[in-house]
Amino acid sequence: MDTNLLTVNTPAPSRLEAFLLGRFSVAIDGVELAAERWPSLRATQLVQLLCLQPRQRLTRDEVIDALWPQLEPEAGAANLRKAAHHARQALGRHDSVVLQAGEVLLWPERPVLVDALQFEQLADAALGQRDPSVCADVAASYSGDLLPGARFEPWVEATRERLRERQLQLLRASGQWERLAQIDPEDEPAHRALMQRELAAGNRASALRWYAHLREALQEGLGVSPDAQIQALYERCIAGLQSAGPAFIGRAELCAQAAAWLEMDATERPGGIVLRGPAGIGKSALSREIAIQA
Repeated sequence: MDTNLLTVNTPAPSRLEAFLLGRFSVAIDGVELAAERWPSLRATQLVQLLCLQPRQRLTRDEVIDALWPQLEPEAGAANLRKAAHHARQALGRHDSVVLQAGEVLLWPERPVLVDALQFEQLADAALGQRDPSVCADVAASYSGDLLPGARFEPWVEATRERLRERQLQLLRASGQWERLAQIDPEDEPAHRALMQRELAAGNRASALRWYAHLREALQEGLGVSPDAQIQALYERCIAGLQSAGPAFIGRAELCAQAAAWLEMDATERPGGIVLRGPAGIGKSALSREIAIQA
């Protein structure tokens, strides 16, 4: 037999896909691994850590410093070997996690797709184009913050914040102000845009609702008030609504909160508003002011 006529069918390299935005899952050739396949937390975190790296590799020392910073080098190395063994069991290949030449490699010499890395690349390209429609499309692919199950792990914090900032930039570039205000309640430009939009449409109550939303977030999160531009918009919202008589001093926030409640859907808003305070403080006058605004 002429051996030159023989052909060898070489199977295509297995593809690994890692989903890190809003969840953690790994798929091999399109088939997701069951959660119970992961025998230990450190095996899971080892794969997650390597997924976030360029070319999915790190030095052994970097991996140990990230996952076992409290251990001596020898103990850290032992834990790394154990975690790598468990990760190989989960991934189903003896060469899925390789320790060689002082490095730790995930899925070497085979294609690896990581949704978080793809999102960042697409986001940077879209922001460079400055095309609102392209930015909106990329923003829609952001399915959640990076690795929510590893929320307090130091090795993921910087990357999570970087990706989250990319998402906020995409929402700004595409003018998705409501979604931006929901994700980041302290974002003043988003609330300013929303107040301007509602005022232009003649919806003063809606504009007041966005003002109250921002004011509460800033007070609770930073202990500050909205900036001068937003205060000016607030003054436009309430212009002509005040009753005759002495002006309210220090009551703007209370009026805005009441207006926001009144604007809510009937199934969601409070059943009543209770004003409490010492006699003579102005509860009746404030009630009349709220009634006028309503």
